[in-house]
This record gives sequence, C-alpha cells and structure tokens, in this order.
Amino acid sequence: MFAPKSRKVPRMSDLLNYTLHVALVSFMLGSLVDVGLKLEIREAWAALHDKRFVISSVLAAFIVGPLLALFIARALALPEPYALGLLLLGLTPCAPFLPLLSDVAKGDPAYTAAFIVIAALGTIVVMPIAVPFVAPDLHAGAGVVVRPLLLLVLAPFASGIAVRSLSKRWADRSDPIIRKLVAVNIVILLVVAVLQNWQEMLSAVGTWAIAAQFIYYIALAACSYALSFGLRYDKRSVVTLGVSTRNVGAALAPLSAVPDADPRSSTMCILAACITLLVGFAVARLVGRLAPAPRLEINRG
Repeated sequence: MFAPKSRKVPRMSDLLNYTLHVALVSFMLGSLVDVGLKLEIREAWAALHDKRFVISSVLAAFIVGPLLALFIARALALPEPYALGLLLLGLTPCAPFLPLLSDVAKGDPAYTAAFIVIAALGTIVVMPIAVPFVAPDLHAGAGVVVRPLLLLVLAPFASGIAVRSLSKRWADRSDPIIRKLVAVNIVILLVVAVLQNWQEMLSAVGTWAIAAQFIYYIALAACSYALSFGLRYDKRSVVTLGVSTRNVGAALAPLSAVPDADPRSSTMCILAACITLLVGFAVARLVGRLAPAPRLEINRG
C-alpha cells in the first residue's frame, strides 16, 4: 500500500501574497471601470479641444512629473528600489478618485473627464518607452510593460465607457455598487499590504522613502498650478489635482509582470495608495479656497 500524499498547507505569507494580488487587481479594475461609468464622452471630447488645457496637462503630467521624481530621488539619495518605485509613480499621473477631489475643489466635470482620458492614454504610450530607460535592471521590455497596462488600465476604463454609452441608466445604477467594492478593496489592500510588508515599511522610515513621496506630491501640486497659469480656475484645479495624484495600480503593473522585481519597489508604490489620498484631499481643500466667490446678481426694477 502506498502512504497517502501529504497535502501542502499554504503558509501565511503565501496567503497574504495571494490576497494582496487579488485586492490590487480588483482595486485597479474596479476603480477604472468606475471612472469609465461616470465619463461623459461628449463633454470630454469638447474639453480636449481646449489647446491650452491639453498642453498644460501633458507638460505637467509627462514632463514635469517624471523629471521631478528623478530630481527628488537623487537629491534625497533614495536607495535604488525606493527610487525605482518613485520613478514609476512619476510616470503614472491621475488617481482614479480624481472626480471626487475635483468636486471638493469645484473643478469642471468635463475637464476632469478630459484629464482622465489624457492621463490614461498618455500612461499607456509613455510608460513602455520610459521604463527600459529609467529601470534598465528591471528587465522589462516595452511588451512586458504594455501588456498589463492594456489589461489593467485601458480594458476596464474602456469597459466602463462602453457600458455608459450603451445605457446611462445601467451605468448610474452600477456606479454606487462599484464604488463600494472599490472602497472595500482599498481597505483590504492597505491592511494586507501592512501585514505582509511591515518590515519593509519600517525599514523605509529611515531612508526618506515616505518623506520623498510627501515632498513629491506637494511639489507636483505647486508646479502644475504654476504651469497652468492663464487657465480658468475650474480648469486649473483639475490639472493641479490630476498631476499631483498618482495611479498606484498603473505604477505597480510593470513590477507585477517581472518576477525578480525588488519587493521594496512595490512597497514604495503601495505606500503611495495612502499618501496620495491624504495629500490629494489636502490639496483639493486648499485649492478649493482659491475658488473665486460666486457673483451676486442684483435684480433692478
């Protein structure tokens, strides 16, 4: 008789790793589907014809953003894995919760939709080209980088847009459900990330990794606000908030596609999920105070 085969009991670390990947993918898919469900194509298309807005958005998001990340990483002498994480974040502007921040800052919804389109398409175009240059040791060619971006960024974004174009009623009904699922995934993602990476997070405290992110997002807000001079307030606030927040899921996409990626780079990106949210709301509140007071109409006669 043969002895029964012993079943391999999964370790806690394996379970946490699996849960983290599921929560991360669910967060990316859900948040971008949610954005697509709320996106008005006609309004976004009209806003995309505003040349000054488009030029300000592209320059701030894909020129200033990566260069500022590179400057801060070198100025603070960040260890290479944390510097890589910051550089990847520098290539992925616009957090999926931008519409919420835009509402707080009294931004224009049509221009918010337009910025989301610019950021999504720009990330898919720029990131595969830039990653081999900023991270040659990552061994991630353009094909390796673009594949998860198409699957985890463009596909869910386009799916949400498709649902809204087919039926606004179903899109409006689905949006609250998707939003709640995304909120649950954020909580799970942060809790599991802390449980799995608490040692790396503690080690990041003494390396300027956390401080670098706060400095980076605040500097991005200041630079993008200055660069978008001449725009009306409700457009300028959209550029500022879109550039100063990061799409964490898109930054993690190339790392998830490379098996030998340093976990500290992923830790840097996961930390951004909380930090970009905190800084984003603070910037939205501050920019909201700069909104011009509504004019009072005086009835005569």
